[in-house]
Amino acid sequence: MGFATKKPKRWELQQLTWTFISIVMFVPLPVHLFPFVMLSQAKKSKIRSWYITGLVLLLAELALFGSFIYFFGTISQGMLLTLGGYVTSYVVGNGLLLNRAKTHLQRLELAEIRPLTWITTASSANRVKELPQASLDTPQLFIEGLLHWRKVIDNRSIHQNIDRIIHLFQLLEKNDKIEAEKFLVRHSTVVNVLMKYDEIENSRLNNAVTAASKKKLEEVIAKAAVAIEQEVTNQFKAGILDVSAESDVYIQTLKNRNLLNE
Repeated sequence: MGFATKKPKRWELQQLTWTFISIVMFVPLPVHLFPFVMLSQAKKSKIRSWYITGLVLLLAELALFGSFIYFFGTISQGMLLTLGGYVTSYVVGNGLLLNRAKTHLQRLELAEIRPLTWITTASSANRVKELPQASLDTPQLFIEGLLHWRKVIDNRSIHQNIDRIIHLFQLLEKNDKIEAEKFLVRHSTVVNVLMKYDEIENSRLNNAVTAASKKKLEEVIAKAAVAIEQEVTNQFKAGILDVSAESDVYIQTLKNRNLLNE
């Protein structure tokens, strides 16, 4: 696992390649690279505030470049201020890229599971742990919740069951979006169970009561995964039966029109 996602560290480093290149490119040519990296990350992560910040910093870099051209060839206060502005811009811009790396990686991980929707700020992406069960009423929030607790809970069995639930939910959503919405109502408790497990885990109370509670919650997650798999299987079975019945009617129609031999 990586430092911000369940993906390998190599994957995370690959996603941050341009961040590292931006840090290395200290000299502006003619502007620094970080505004373009910031805009690219904002587009991939679908975070509006990042996009606005990237545009503002790009305009600032262009203004500094214009100032550099204007004062070029002189050692004046204006040139010194311009150079100081370049340094400040470099530090602030790349500092923001590093600060946003974790959220960016988590958004990219989520994007591999389901299409992202635009959010206003990065804090909106981290609000899952603060939301009550009733608020987890959209597929994206549900998946974000599962991914969040998968990251913070240190239990391999729970990790496997969360991965299983996410995969099953993807299958169900792809097959029937209406049933997927009903799924959220029926199984949003799973996120609450994970939240409670993490709460007990972080209490650092190592006694028979907490051990029994954690084991019970772990069993709940395991049983939920089994039940969800059965639910998805039933949905697919119903769909297959519908197609089979429709196919039988279609074949009979062809026979009635003498288009097929008996």
